[in-house]
Amino acid sequence: MRRLIIFLAAGLTLTASACKRSARHSDSTPELLSVLPMDHPRAEPQLVKGFYSLEGGPWRWTAGKFSVILRPPPGAALAGARLELMLNIPDVVFKELGAVTLSATAGGSALAPEKYPRPGDYIYARDVPAGALAGEDVTIEFATDKAIPAGKIEKRELALIVTSVGLITKP
Repeated sequence: MRRLIIFLAAGLTLTASACKRSARHSDSTPELLSVLPMDHPRAEPQLVKGFYSLEGGPWRWTAGKFSVILRPPPGAALAGARLELMLNIPDVVFKELGAVTLSATAGGSALAPEKYPRPGDYIYARDVPAGALAGEDVTIEFATDKAIPAGKIEKRELALIVTSVGLITKP
């Protein structure tokens, strides 16, 4: 009887630890991307706030304040990286607001703002210091100086259209 109890206890212990291993493995989250196209299948978890759903193509509207989590590229903790946001100032935004200024912070480090004086496609590109990229991920926060308020044109606040955002290894 004692052997049966020991055998059952050992079997339950092995089964429980095997269940924990497989549950941990299946719960693992996908690795964060360094460069995030807005239409990437894994984009949603990295879009923290201020991004709206995909529309008609590989782009998303943003609110006036929006943020994303990115994985620093290899070597960024020593050399820094280049932040690149591919954006568009739509005619409707420009007609309503005029020139728009975009600013950003990366891991708490302020990056220089840029003013966009007319509608069109732009790249907001800034060097991010190595100190802001020391961890496994970094939050990038963006803000425009103005946005079309919710209810003025549609129910959402509108600022920019974004097609991708990424941290790129510096040459």
